[in-house]
Parts: sequence; structure tokens; C-alpha cells
Amino acid sequence: MIVRMKKCTSLLLALAFYFSLGGMSLAAVNNPQITMSPQWTNTTSVNVNLSFDDGKGTCGARVLGKSGTTKITGKVVLARKNSDGTYTAVKTWSDLEATGEKLLFDKTYYVTTGYSYRLTITATVYRNGTGETVSGSYEAYAQ
Repeated sequence: MIVRMKKCTSLLLALAFYFSLGGMSLAAVNNPQITMSPQWTNTTSVNVNLSFDDGKGTCGARVLGKSGTTKITGKVVLARKNSDGTYTAVKTWSDLEATGEKLLFDKTYYVTTGYSYRLTITATVYRNGTGETVSGSYEAYAQ
């Protein structure tokens, strides 16, 4: 009887120890000051913004190259989100180009309200004889 009780106690302690460790391995620190960003070679940042006012879409994007950037080329696509979660391009701005370290994009485009739209920029940043392709996107709802 005592042997059986010792085995049960040992088993219960082992289970308690096992479950107490499991919770620690899943713990995560929630620190809003820590941001994750890509580590690019030629590029400092990619920013995209999209907002709507009564169907008028304000589309903006900025690509900043690191010091020594000679040229930035790009393409911007405004796409509508379909009911199945896929996207359909409604407007494309191609052949964007800037000399130097900064590509700025600022356009307006009228859309059908009641849908979500995504603005995506894909750019190539040229520095030290090599091109680096980067992209960024932003989604907003048009009401």
C-alpha cells in the first residue's frame, strides 16, 4: 500500500512538473517598442499609404535607398479584394523612375466603394552596381 502511494505521489509530482514547464516554453514578451524590419543591402525603407474619401483614393509610396543609391525604378499596383480573398488589379502605374536615393509616388484614383483595396509598390534600388528588388503594400477599405 505504501509503495503504491509513493508511486502515485511520484507520478503526480512528475505530471505537475511537466505541465509547469510547458507553460514557460510558450511564454512570449509583448513589447510594442520592438519592430521587425527586413535587412536590405541597398534600401533604407519602403512606405506605402492608401486612404479613401467617398471613393477618391489617395495612393502614396516612398522608397528610400541607402547612401550611394544611383537610381530607383518601380511599379505600383492598386488591386481590389474579391469575395474569395484574391485580388484583381484595377490600376497599374509602371515605369516609375527616380535618380538618386528617393522614389516618391503620389496619385489619386477613384474606386467603387464597399470594397477593400491593396496598394503595392515593387521597386528596384540600384547601388554599387547591383539592383535590389523590394516591395511593400497597404490595405484599406473604401466606404
